[in-house]
Amino acid sequence: MKHILKRLLPLICLLSATPAVTANEIVDSLYNELEQAGTPQDSLNIMGNLFDVLPRLNATQMGWKIYDVAKRSENIPVALETIRNLANRSVRNDSILRDLYEKTLTFPESEERKETLTFIQLSRNMYYVMYASEKERDDRLHSALEKVTTEYPEDLHEQIILLHYICMMLAQSSIGDLLSSYLDQLGELIEQLPESAFSIRNAYYVYASRAYFDNDENEKAIKADLDLLDGIRGLEKFYQERGRKFRNYYASKYVIYNRLLSSFASLPPEDVEKYYKYAIKYTLLDDAANATYMETRSPDIYYALYKKDYAKALELLKKHVNVKENVFRKRSLMKYMIECADKVGDRETLLQASRDYNQLLEEYLNQRSKEKYRELQVIYDLHDIKNRNAELAKEKQSVEAKWQRIFIIISSIALFILIISVIFLFILYRKNRELAHTRADANKALMQESENLRRSRAELVRARDQAQKANTLKTDFIKNMSHEVTVPLQAINEYCKLLVDCSDATNKKYLEHFSNLVYLNSELLTTIVNDVLRLSEIESATMPIQRHVVHLNALCQTSIDSMRHRVGEGVEIKFIPSQPDIDIFTDPQRVQQILLNLLTNAAKFTEKGSITLSYATDETRSNILFSVTDTGIGIKPGNKEKIFERFVKLDGNTQGAGLGLTISRLIARMLGGDVILDTSYTAGARFILKLPKK
Repeated sequence: MKHILKRLLPLICLLSATPAVTANEIVDSLYNELEQAGTPQDSLNIMGNLFDVLPRLNATQMGWKIYDVAKRSENIPVALETIRNLANRSVRNDSILRDLYEKTLTFPESEERKETLTFIQLSRNMYYVMYASEKERDDRLHSALEKVTTEYPEDLHEQIILLHYICMMLAQSSIGDLLSSYLDQLGELIEQLPESAFSIRNAYYVYASRAYFDNDENEKAIKADLDLLDGIRGLEKFYQERGRKFRNYYASKYVIYNRLLSSFASLPPEDVEKYYKYAIKYTLLDDAANATYMETRSPDIYYALYKKDYAKALELLKKHVNVKENVFRKRSLMKYMIECADKVGDRETLLQASRDYNQLLEEYLNQRSKEKYRELQVIYDLHDIKNRNAELAKEKQSVEAKWQRIFIIISSIALFILIISVIFLFILYRKNRELAHTRADANKALMQESENLRRSRAELVRARDQAQKANTLKTDFIKNMSHEVTVPLQAINEYCKLLVDCSDATNKKYLEHFSNLVYLNSELLTTIVNDVLRLSEIESATMPIQRHVVHLNALCQTSIDSMRHRVGEGVEIKFIPSQPDIDIFTDPQRVQQILLNLLTNAAKFTEKGSITLSYATDETRSNILFSVTDTGIGIKPGNKEKIFERFVKLDGNTQGAGLGLTISRLIARMLGGDVILDTSYTAGARFILKLPKK
């Protein structure tokens, strides 16, 4: 360890001597620069740096802004680059990928446009593989293999998309040799792309290096990783030339060098030393890389094995072989553990490691056996396709010969008809001359009509552009107004609270009553502005959806606690779950928005009684049904759909803009569910929120 610290000491000193600048300070500085930017290009450079330093959600929103500015300023390279970055962040959302694909089609033909379209299709391939059922994957794989055999496309990019799709499908079944064969073919196609196609090349190398490594093809895995490093260097140069000083790939480089070190037995000594140095270097430069390193210590394990320091390697293996991050390489690590225990004479560890390794090896052999069986099935299907194609080719030849004979007969008949036709045409020629003058007049009239249509079309295009501009201005106006209204309202609330705090005891209760009224009305106005903003986000498809596992009891209780101050004195608000806590996979922020809208609605129309929030699963146990029940004035069944329309208020005297239920239903449908009114409940109103569990 001393020689490692000795080599890294200059770097550590350099880092410690550099003044610390927080991420927030960098973001604030960039936003200040953005306010001073004088041209769209200056703005794009600054916004690009913000995209690199902001948190993921904020960076995605900034990416859409970059695209809008680049599109309006006709900066096509930046617009297409931003589309690729957004596609890379949206692999789990096919609707966004489709939208990005349609946007790319609006740009003129170019190599970069082809690269962007291909990259989006590769991302969609990953989406199909992740979310398709096993049967769907088998059907699609069979269809793709048949297309390779019978309808192989001529365009290079279409070939890459098709072979990438097959490789992704095969990888789900862990088919080793067949997958490797198609990966090799895909790699040959990738090499034909221009050197500037970094996104497609890197997408292939990231996938290929891991697949080759898992298939124990170390030489191919090493080459793919080295090619990937070259691609990353190209990207670094690309972004450095454009002033993207915060763009880095430290975490990716750490993963690559660590994977290269795992093949230390196949590497020259100087490469092992170099890769180990780089792996340790990037743990000092990147928090994510350092966290992975401290959890697994993989570089140290491989380096100790390379140095034949079996005692140190065994000590590290005992601590880290069973961590979650090492699950994919546990079999090879257990093999190294047996070797180290044997070398140092640790019989107890040797015995236990041998038992564990034998169990892993048995599981691995069973898995490989299944893979081979699956591979034979696919190969059989391929041979079946080829045999059917051969039979079809023979049938085609037979049919072609038959049609040739028919063609000769038809040609003879046609020749006779042609002679008759020539005579007939000569007669018609004279009549056509008489019609020529009439046709000339008609042509003039048609040309005039064509000119009129051209003018009408130009006017329609101008009207369309004006409408698009107006829509953009509307969106920007709503966002700006949200900020401009929210900040003063916050200031009003703070000053009201300050007035109450600074008043004497005799006036404090009196002023506190009016301060609460100001706060509630400010909160109402903020809600109205936020509703308009959310509706704008939904219409422009910019509302982000971030799904993960959610505990429903905590989510519902938080919603109830957030509403207690808005409920009248004679109303009880409570949460009653119909069954124990349930975990679902959804966006908790969006679900809470819906619940708060429904609870707010209930609070408006309930002067006494209770408001109850509960949930349960449906009969299929695949959906969660939330219910918000009140004892208020209720809603007539005839209005069950009208209340979900925009700006509809059944009682004009109530507060709000009439958007809460509209937004709730739109968000629910974005999450794969819906919001409905339960007309069977007559003691007030009951709204049902239906959401899928997964």
